[in-house]
Amino acid sequence: MPVLFRLYTPQDFGVWAAIQAVAIVAGSLASLRFDLALVLERDLVAASQLLFAIIAVILASSLVMAVTIVVSSGFLYVLRIDAISAALGWGWLVLVGLSTAFQSWLMRAGAFGSVSFAVILSAGITNLVQLGGGVSGYGVWLIIGSIAGQAAALMFYIWNVSRGADHPVWRALTFEAMCIMLRKNRRFPQFSLPFTLLSLLRERAPIFIIGAFGPPALIGLYSQAWRLTHFPSGLTSAALRPVFFHRTATEGLASQGRSVDGLVRCLLLASSPWIAFVIFGDNALFNFLLGQQWDGAGQLAALLIMPAALFTITNWMDRLLDAVGRQDVNLKMEMIAGLSSVGALWGTLTAGGSLVRAVLMQSAALILSYLGFLWVCYGIANWPRSRLIICLCAAGAIGGSTYLLLIALRSLMFSQTEVFFAGFVTAGFVTVVVLLLAWKELR
Repeated sequence: MPVLFRLYTPQDFGVWAAIQAVAIVAGSLASLRFDLALVLERDLVAASQLLFAIIAVILASSLVMAVTIVVSSGFLYVLRIDAISAALGWGWLVLVGLSTAFQSWLMRAGAFGSVSFAVILSAGITNLVQLGGGVSGYGVWLIIGSIAGQAAALMFYIWNVSRGADHPVWRALTFEAMCIMLRKNRRFPQFSLPFTLLSLLRERAPIFIIGAFGPPALIGLYSQAWRLTHFPSGLTSAALRPVFFHRTATEGLASQGRSVDGLVRCLLLASSPWIAFVIFGDNALFNFLLGQQWDGAGQLAALLIMPAALFTITNWMDRLLDAVGRQDVNLKMEMIAGLSSVGALWGTLTAGGSLVRAVLMQSAALILSYLGFLWVCYGIANWPRSRLIICLCAAGAIGGSTYLLLIALRSLMFSQTEVFFAGFVTAGFVTVVVLLLAWKELR
């Protein structure tokens, strides 16, 4: 990423972020969230019927979205998205939708290694194409690289599903049978679809809101500050969400208490020094790592880092509630988080406030929402909250101590590079120690 940030401008990343927002939102909704039901279906014939029904739903939804994109061409032009980029975005969303369906089949079978390899393959292809295209100087290669990576992941998913021992069967596959499976699992579009929509709007709507108030370069600064601070949440989502979704579906929620509580406390402690490090580094850290053209992104990242750390802890726990039929709780909590955070951002900008102040208000709303979600999840699962409270206090103490250490080093006239190196080593040391202790406790 440090190389890509020097090959492409904030404006290039701004256009890419806008198209990515459309592709991810539309692609994730194309299945109407029937893909979640596929993970829980244990009967092979019924699961096969549901898989093909989901593919049909995705293709139908994609046609509707193509019409929507054409109708919305005026708004896309405001975001500096031309017809070619819009067409590429539509192809991207189709690939995302189909990938979601086949990934759910692999999750149903517990093939987490295959899912992980596909994620790595997608990232590798994406970065190679983007790096190669960056030499040309055209920002569209950011979009082409993302599409190439998503296409590679989809082909890998299809290959794995077709060659697996538990592959889909055509037996008793009829239109009526597929409709029956969709009706049987209608609670997923009823509850999980609005939840996903609100979740994606919470993450992606700020791109369009900022685009309405500022140039694409400003979108680029915000989107990449969000992307970098939320990078760890992608790791926990990929590593924990499918595993706990599968385990809760087969073993129940109560049995996951010890593991979930241990992981939550581990992530709280491990993230606390990094929060202090990013807040201390501010713009200087981002300019040091990414170059002077990204001046301003560090200040936004310093505001986003705390809710991003909490999201790393909570972004995989919603599947626990899905597995026990409490999608209504997910929906209510996401509605609070999405409307409050996006509303705070939009309201501040509308009132004439700066982007920094708007992001500060957005972050405050997200922090309260994520802490509330943790509290509610522990209550539903009947897990003790006392250790969670103690761990939150300990995480605050570790983060505060790290910040004071960096302040002290700077006051002792150490160079900027030396202070950043000391902060990196300190945060890394704390993380390693916490992970080793957690591994000993949870293995």
